[in-house]
Amino acid sequence: MKKLLTLVLALALVLGLSAGALAEEKPLVGISVPFNPTGWVAAVEWSARTTADALGLNYMMSVAENENEQANQIDLMISQGCKYIVLFPHNDTLEASAQKIMDAGIVLVDFDRTLGATVPDYYLAGDNYEIGCQGAEYIADKLGGKGKVVVTTIPSYGAIFQERVDGFMDTIKNYPEIEILGQYAADNAAAETGLALMADVLTANPEIDGVYSCDDELSIGMLKAIEEAGRLGEGGIKVMTGCGGAQSYMKIMDEYKDKIWLSSQTYAPYMMAECVKLAAGIIEGKTYEQRVIIPPSTLDYTNYQQWLDENNITADAPF
Repeated sequence: MKKLLTLVLALALVLGLSAGALAEEKPLVGISVPFNPTGWVAAVEWSARTTADALGLNYMMSVAENENEQANQIDLMISQGCKYIVLFPHNDTLEASAQKIMDAGIVLVDFDRTLGATVPDYYLAGDNYEIGCQGAEYIADKLGGKGKVVVTTIPSYGAIFQERVDGFMDTIKNYPEIEILGQYAADNAAAETGLALMADVLTANPEIDGVYSCDDELSIGMLKAIEEAGRLGEGGIKVMTGCGGAQSYMKIMDEYKDKIWLSSQTYAPYMMAECVKLAAGIIEGKTYEQRVIIPPSTLDYTNYQQWLDENNITADAPF
């Protein structure tokens, strides 16, 4: 009996050591994301972490509140021996850090935001220019091709927001009877920021028919300001866009459907999972396109639920 027990313990020890050795042999993957100032970014972090766990990756993950902190965390990942880094940069100011990754011979998978002149090994993002194009078409359709429109954006969030505005401005030129009253900048995407911004916009522009917004959560705050000012619907603002696919924004699409057309031009934040899967696939020797651009969808109260169902986004998801 003792011999049998000794044999079992020895076998368990050998298996344990083998499993540990295998774990050590797995290359280390670094995942770097911003702190979640908005629900979209929180969903990106959640998606990255749950996917990495599900795939059994050997990974370290960092969450940074600003560009400098993210740069320091990337230096740590390099020094810790990461062979692959999945990066969701705060903005293109992370160009120098990204170049450090490349210079160290580490495979860089960049998500969503560009890195200045640094070209990563792999880049996966949504089509932000097309988001603007679709927003312009939506507004033009709901206004019957004529009216007065304001544009709001968040310059501090990097080049992707400018791409959205560029797509909108280039497309709206096809509708000469739509007048752009001006562009207005928000400091961030918080609903409170949108409320304050829109209050100023309404004061400066006594007649507005539509609002092009680059962000869902910003739009939630702006909608509140529009309603409080009594400028909602017929005789006031008839249509407003957003971007991001926030469930909190989608819910109010139903609530306000008889007063204003609300839409979100978006790609899912959960596509961050594809970056993590890509890193896992590269480790296994699979090959991928260097650049993958995800087309956006236009959502309003008529189709958002179908989109949620198709993307397996449930009510308990963080965004």
